[in-house]
Amino acid sequence: MAGRAPQAERVALVLADKAPTARMDPWCIVPLWNGTDILYGYATMHPTTGGLSWMSSTEIEELNAAAGRARTRSGRIYELGRQIELAAIPDEGEEAWEAYDLLLSQDADDIDAAPRRVADPVADREWLRAYKAARHLGVTPPRRLPREVKEFVGRHLAAYMRLRTSGRPI
Repeated sequence: MAGRAPQAERVALVLADKAPTARMDPWCIVPLWNGTDILYGYATMHPTTGGLSWMSSTEIEELNAAAGRARTRSGRIYELGRQIELAAIPDEGEEAWEAYDLLLSQDADDIDAAPRRVADPVADREWLRAYKAARHLGVTPPRRLPREVKEFVGRHLAAYMRLRTSGRPI
């Protein structure tokens, strides 16, 4: 049929017109060992996590990188900013690399794409949580020293929890 876009292009056009429910900038595609692909990146907006942190999505169902949109299995429509390569995650900084390692390195199809980094998963997870809380509260995050992380949590946890449960978008 002359004048009609192929099915894949029509889907992409529809996706490009969808309002985003989350934003990632930067982002990359992570192929998992089970054959599926997910997004990994810095969520500047996310209705469940509150955003302002590195995260992974559910499986990608549609992707239109040119239009800066993706739809995942959860139904979320991501607005996508700057695309990076998986191997470039360490270049995005310690937090990006640490979060990738904790969230995805064991499930990634290429486990050597971003070298392993985690030494103490519990301590590293606590540092990432404190870092995210600091960003939401507008305070200086702790260094990766367990004592500083513990002091930070003791000082700021109540304020962060009030912010998260306030119903206001964060």
